[in-house]
Amino acid sequence: MRTSILEFPIKHVEDNLVFADDQTVWAYYRIEGFGYDFLDFDDKIKPFQRQLGFLANNGHDLHFIIDPTPMNISGIMNQTKQEMNRLEYPLKQNGLHFMQQVESQLNRQRTINESGEYVHYLGVQLDPAQNKIQSMNMGNSAIYQLKNFLQGLSSPVYHAVGLAPYDIPVEVIRAYQQQAEGLIVNMINGFSSMVKPATASEIIYLAEKAYSVSTSNQDVQYRENFGSGDKVEGVDARKQTHEAVRPKEKAFVDLQNANIEEVDPKTLLSSKIINNEIEELYTQYVICSNMEDISMHPGFEWLYHLQSRMPFPVSVSIRANYQSNRSVRKKLSNARLEFKDQRQEAAKGNENVDLSINESESGAVQMENYFKQTGQPAYSCSFVFKVSAKDKKTLNTRVEQLTDELSRFGLSVLPPYGEQLNLMMETIPGSKSFMNDYQMHVSPNILAGMMFGATTNIGDNRGFYIGYTKQFQKPVFIKPDLAAKAYENLNNVFDSISVLVAGMTGKGKSFLMNLFVYLATLTGSQGLIIDPKGDRKEWLNGLPYIPEESISVWEMGRDERDAGSLDPFRTSTNLEEGKDICMDILSHLVNVAIDDDAYTLLSEAIESVSKQEDPCIGAVITHLQNLYEHKKDKMTSVRYASVEKLKSTLETLRRNQLAKLLFGEVGQAYKVLKTGVPIQVLMVQNLNLPSSTAKRLRPQHKISEAIMISLTAFTKQYMFNQDRMRHKFILQDEASAIERSAMGSELMDFIVRMGRYYNTTLIKGSQNASDHGKEVANMGMKFSFGLRKTEEAQEMLNYFNLPQTEENIDTLKNLGRGDALFQDIFGRSAVIHVNPVFKDLLDAFDSSTSTKEERERELRQTS
Repeated sequence: MRTSILEFPIKHVEDNLVFADDQTVWAYYRIEGFGYDFLDFDDKIKPFQRQLGFLANNGHDLHFIIDPTPMNISGIMNQTKQEMNRLEYPLKQNGLHFMQQVESQLNRQRTINESGEYVHYLGVQLDPAQNKIQSMNMGNSAIYQLKNFLQGLSSPVYHAVGLAPYDIPVEVIRAYQQQAEGLIVNMINGFSSMVKPATASEIIYLAEKAYSVSTSNQDVQYRENFGSGDKVEGVDARKQTHEAVRPKEKAFVDLQNANIEEVDPKTLLSSKIINNEIEELYTQYVICSNMEDISMHPGFEWLYHLQSRMPFPVSVSIRANYQSNRSVRKKLSNARLEFKDQRQEAAKGNENVDLSINESESGAVQMENYFKQTGQPAYSCSFVFKVSAKDKKTLNTRVEQLTDELSRFGLSVLPPYGEQLNLMMETIPGSKSFMNDYQMHVSPNILAGMMFGATTNIGDNRGFYIGYTKQFQKPVFIKPDLAAKAYENLNNVFDSISVLVAGMTGKGKSFLMNLFVYLATLTGSQGLIIDPKGDRKEWLNGLPYIPEESISVWEMGRDERDAGSLDPFRTSTNLEEGKDICMDILSHLVNVAIDDDAYTLLSEAIESVSKQEDPCIGAVITHLQNLYEHKKDKMTSVRYASVEKLKSTLETLRRNQLAKLLFGEVGQAYKVLKTGVPIQVLMVQNLNLPSSTAKRLRPQHKISEAIMISLTAFTKQYMFNQDRMRHKFILQDEASAIERSAMGSELMDFIVRMGRYYNTTLIKGSQNASDHGKEVANMGMKFSFGLRKTEEAQEMLNYFNLPQTEENIDTLKNLGRGDALFQDIFGRSAVIHVNPVFKDLLDAFDSSTSTKEERERELRQTS
């Protein structure tokens, strides 16, 4: 049979408002969700208590929708391409073409994969006077209905010429919109999450999905320009104009473009013609018939469990009708009186009452005492689950699996005989419960314990694609500068746009950082890469979609003109910073502490040189030579010996090939950074950074560390001198070498803290959790690849603000190649797999030593 337009529950949709056919008005909100997987016992109590508070103080009927929505990949990619089009940068056309290729590939994968992200929506019936269950006696109810009737007659739709009784006055719509906006703050607090009004296209999409014939809903698209009403005007007797919306009588017919038949009393078969072929889908709706009265939290998160464990999509609709504490206590009291009457009747006939009556009476007494003590309201709920499959056998298997899973949490479900169409209509936004036989009367604890809003979703759902979640392969998108935008109702936990990347060698750390800067560049960013290991030499020849002229690879130390390029006076943003960094580097190189005479001499030399026209380390050495040769008579023997030691050590270091980059000379011509190219890679030839376990540093180690500190100052200068409105990135590989120096750590901390203001993302890579310093608290997104040691895993979990449970530690230690624990700017965490989509990128960013022939030979041998 085909459902009739008269049965459709929605009359009109205005933004997130649904005007239902039964005169109720609902506001629907999208709950972005909060992470739950990695929390320990105590942390899981917090969201439960927040939801309990929301539900206890709520006075509205509610509609919970948990929808397994395939991610709107085209919508995300179109938004990214629109943002790219608003920018002017050399690689825009290449970037747009690349994004189109990614979109096509991801959409192809989506058609063969049923999994998607579970999206949480909450509907609120806006007028408590229209709640399904009223807490008033019959006399008051009659008075109230008469009052409502009289108020209705005063509406302009009954007096203005040109308006009809079915029209919705614009002033009424505005009043409901204002009421709907006022509910958002309480929801944000209640669900520990970003909450935003659902769009009209989302609501229409949810309604149309009831008529889908695809398990991945490929036949249903978002209707961005859908309109369900026309603006009309009417004039009353006082010549006042009244605006209203007139619902279109046939607006929702197209949504129901499917043939639906009951193949048996418990199964629906939907069919429609797509591309000249008949597509069919079997669907079964099951409803909760029994639920345990008492649940313990944590442990009763059955709703979250369905999302994270079921291998096929399950749609959930929960209609929860509010009952005041007074109302529910009155009903329980009446129930006790009924049980008492039954006892009395049984006593008259000298018969015993049934055992079930004793149990029911005992339960009613307990519940009445509970509601007396807590003062909480109750909810009369209808729990409906939708399962679909392409054939009936698979459908039956899935329903059995769902039934078994729910039974573990004390929920019994069944498909009611001959009620499939009614249950289908009940799940549509703005509809109502059709089956009173299966109403579950529960306390707010039961609803809070199911963990509505807890999600496995991760990422920004905008920007560019970086991979997919290990569980269910959901696409993950990020927008690097999103945290700096300060959008209203974004509700991000972290405001920093800097990125932490950690993990032992060979797990994918460098690959992710390379992919990150590549995608950021194609979408309009530009940046600087500090590459101490020289992994990116081949980038000189270009990358896919990024030609060689858009990449500058500066391998410092190969050209004589590189000498002096990293002198701290030349890489710093100002003279004072140059003096400080110069002091830090030279005192480190010559091993002098602040209480040594040599430290004072060095400071005086740097201060004197800073007043010259071309200050540099070479000038500092010249100053010390002058002291040694001409000022001996004016110094004590100890001070003179300190001068000699400083001069001799620095002259020795000056002859080092690597040190020539640091030791600038007065008047020399030196190369400077190319800031005009989209990607600037800085590498240093023969750099020899010490390992984290090295106890004694060789001179080559110290010079290498000093160079890294100067390079960091270079990045700060880069951040200051670029266009603030254009997003920039600075990739700092092997950051541990910089963190070991107080000045280097201070510079890094400054870039992290000020990156948000200067629209600059610092991508900070290092092997160990312990390599990252105090600025971890100011980092935004975090990626941890596999870690070897338990202590490292514990420290990384501390950075993620996750409990150090044995399960979480094992997760970090057992991550495979390309897998990472990712925490987004909303504080949600999940294990993802980094995916470049195309093999060309996989080859371009591969840092392993194996050749293509070796990999193919090994694959043949192992298979």
